[in-house]
Amino acid sequence: MSRCRAVLRFSLDRYPPLFYGVGFVLWALGLDSVFLRLEGQDLTLSWNLLSVALSVAGVGYFMRIVDELRDYGYDRIHNPDRGLVRGDVSFGDLYGALTVCAVLLVGVNLPVSWPRALILLGIMGYSLLLWWLEQNSAVYQRSMFLSLGVAIQLHVGQGLYVWVSHAERTGRPLEGRGVLVVLGLVGIYLHWEVMRKTAWPGSTKPGEKLYSDEVGPVASGLIGFAWVAGAVGTLLGLTKPWRAETLSQGIAWLFLLPVVLGALNVGMFFKTRSPRSRSGRLAGISYLMFLLTVLLYGFTGSA
Repeated sequence: MSRCRAVLRFSLDRYPPLFYGVGFVLWALGLDSVFLRLEGQDLTLSWNLLSVALSVAGVGYFMRIVDELRDYGYDRIHNPDRGLVRGDVSFGDLYGALTVCAVLLVGVNLPVSWPRALILLGIMGYSLLLWWLEQNSAVYQRSMFLSLGVAIQLHVGQGLYVWVSHAERTGRPLEGRGVLVVLGLVGIYLHWEVMRKTAWPGSTKPGEKLYSDEVGPVASGLIGFAWVAGAVGTLLGLTKPWRAETLSQGIAWLFLLPVVLGALNVGMFFKTRSPRSRSGRLAGISYLMFLLTVLLYGFTGSA
């Protein structure tokens, strides 16, 4: 029991449920609700949909724990206060947590839909593959952008899971616009990820891995901005707020806020050479604005 309590404490520390768990659930519900709005339907909560959202949060936990195992070597140097480094939990403890998580996810999804169970297994297997690449591939370790391009497929997989689940629940065929919504959410995440690891030379700690080390701070900042512009442009193009006839339909104009903040963020980064802690924080706010707009747009209905 003491090992179970240790894993639970570690999990709550590294995967705070009020942040990650609730965040993933709202992410999944928001994504599904946008699918419905684009089909002219309103969101209706059900146990089936809640199961989908909780499964997204569950596989997010699996990915987070694998991240902790994968980053062990880096954390020994840069984050010695982490529970795995301190010895609060062992690798064996976390292998057990991953096994229980995988069994629960498959056990809940397989009786409902084998494609859903298969996608979740694929996400978990891919997460383990990334860990192997981190340990064994010099090419993968050498490039931050290459690593990001490979790792982001995990988030694509979560979106694919919600997309397929939506089609099964509603009995409608898979629709291409759903993929664009998923890519919009992936794009806003990439904006945050790139901006929080972009910095001017001389302002970082030795050994820190940054995207700006590969292409320079100017190019890295512009790439970060391109992602928020692309994500916002995609959602505006899908939701077409300029055709709005009601307030709820016009909520999609709020998608402009993240790109405005993104422009201010990159402008300050270039002009004042602001620290990456500030540009990363502002990019995080852009990310939250985007997700909040997705939720508002999806939850307010089509009327």
